[in-house]
Amino acid sequence: MRHRLTTTALALALLATTAACGGGGDSVDAGSTPTRPSTTTGGGSTETTAPDGTSATTTNVVVYFTRGEKIVTVTRAVPKVTRIGAEAVKALVGGPTADEVADGLDTAIPEATRFRDLAIADGVARVDLSKDFESGGGSLSLSLRLAQVTCTLDQFDSVSGVRFLLDGDLVNVFSGNGIILDQPVGCADYAELVDGTPPASATFPGIWPFTSQAEMDDYLSGTDRTFTVPVDTAKAFGVRYLGMGSPASFGPPTPAAGGLLEVKLGFTTGEGGVPIVDPQPTMSVFLLSGHSDGDLGPWTVVRATTPQIVVTEPSALDRVTSPVAVRGEAATHEGNVLVEVREDGMLDGANLGFGPVTGRGDGILGDFSGDIAFDPPSAAAGAIVFSEKSALDGHTVRATVVRVAF
Repeated sequence: MRHRLTTTALALALLATTAACGGGGDSVDAGSTPTRPSTTTGGGSTETTAPDGTSATTTNVVVYFTRGEKIVTVTRAVPKVTRIGAEAVKALVGGPTADEVADGLDTAIPEATRFRDLAIADGVARVDLSKDFESGGGSLSLSLRLAQVTCTLDQFDSVSGVRFLLDGDLVNVFSGNGIILDQPVGCADYAELVDGTPPASATFPGIWPFTSQAEMDDYLSGTDRTFTVPVDTAKAFGVRYLGMGSPASFGPPTPAAGGLLEVKLGFTTGEGGVPIVDPQPTMSVFLLSGHSDGDLGPWTVVRATTPQIVVTEPSALDRVTSPVAVRGEAATHEGNVLVEVREDGMLDGANLGFGPVTGRGDGILGDFSGDIAFDPPSAAAGAIVFSEKSALDGHTVRATVVRVAF
């Protein structure tokens, strides 16, 4: 009988940088050996002898089980077939062995869960599990099981993001806890739950005001409580980091994929302080809590998005060098988008390099691409800011911000 997770601790705050995906394309399964090594020994293919005396080829894959409130890697030998991704998920759903349980490993995936199917198109893996997958457990258990499956699939080159199906139905809201899964997620979205170096990237997801866990821990030990309110943190990010005029928030913060909070920003007044009729948000800011009890904060911004600037390259936590290739779609005023490369510590008005790209200006998304040269950074990480500026006062109207490593 499998050993199941019983902890009732609150969910750790997770990164939510969802991977962008395109439409169309043929459906394939993960068919190459994993490129991200496990923390256990072993790897590659081996020849074993089947009961009938024939040679059976296997290959090692990484699966993720739990140890305490984290997920850890374990190596599994699976048949070396075209659908290696499916075999990896089957091994994961099968749970830890008796020896692994004795060694302290566990799983948050309910025992009754069954693997149904896996298909991959345009980098997005759609994994279909039985509805038992969302049954039982608190917030932490739900987040851990999502992280287990996501990180197991994210090891394959053919996978850039994961969507979940339950008994054939695509999931947008997971379980009664309301975890939002309406966009593909990657292992980096669950970086806070990975024990040791996350396989996707070791870069801390925070862009501003905190760019490391140490900074957040230091803040918690002090008396300042400026960044314990998510809405205030998001608005301060809009002003100080993006250069927005006087942004307003629209509605209360809402849960987002990966355990983040989403705050919608926009404007209620226009030129000369004239009130805007029927004001609408122009962008969303996503925040991560630095405390195991997320409601306490402090909060740091991990990404920002606007429907008018959709970035497909680079992806969150990618390592970039100069010049960095940028691609996406924009429907901004006259199609203009300003691209800035910043290192940690830089605010509005400072950058390592910048340049314009152009989409479409008629309200319809149009492709943009460009190469942005930038000076050598002194920090290990930063962000790329894609913004639309006001022609009147130069303030930022909307922006998409992507966390990157150098």
